[in-house]
Amino acid sequence: MDKDENRAQQVAADRTSDATRPGHVEPLIRPWSRLGRQLVPLIGEGGFVALFTRSARLLAPPREWLSVDTARRTSSLLLTSLERDLAAADPAEAAATHEALMGTFVRQLGALIGPTLTARLLAETGADGAPHKNQEEHKQ
Repeated sequence: MDKDENRAQQVAADRTSDATRPGHVEPLIRPWSRLGRQLVPLIGEGGFVALFTRSARLLAPPREWLSVDTARRTSSLLLTSLERDLAAADPAEAAATHEALMGTFVRQLGALIGPTLTARLLAETGADGAPHKNQEEHKQ
């Protein structure tokens, strides 16, 4: 898949109306979208998909409602599936699963690229919900 197709899929996923999402899902999906946009150019679509799928597999056994489908080979398909799963779950369980999934994903990423680079990338993506740090620096 080339970069233009990937961007088109991401734009389509980002355009999903907030009105179609239950209130508890949007704040949970937003960090994943930012993380995908930041990491896919660095580790590739396959790398992001592999890390996400492995993280979801590690969490899925007690959460039968969490989809783990190896046929989903793009970040946008994975995030659409995650969004559906979280929307169908109890809001408290969805939030807890999101936190656990993000933690597992970050640990897997840290094992792959190292904790320092992982921390830097997460700070740059604002995956914690905070705005990007040093935005003026990134514009140069």
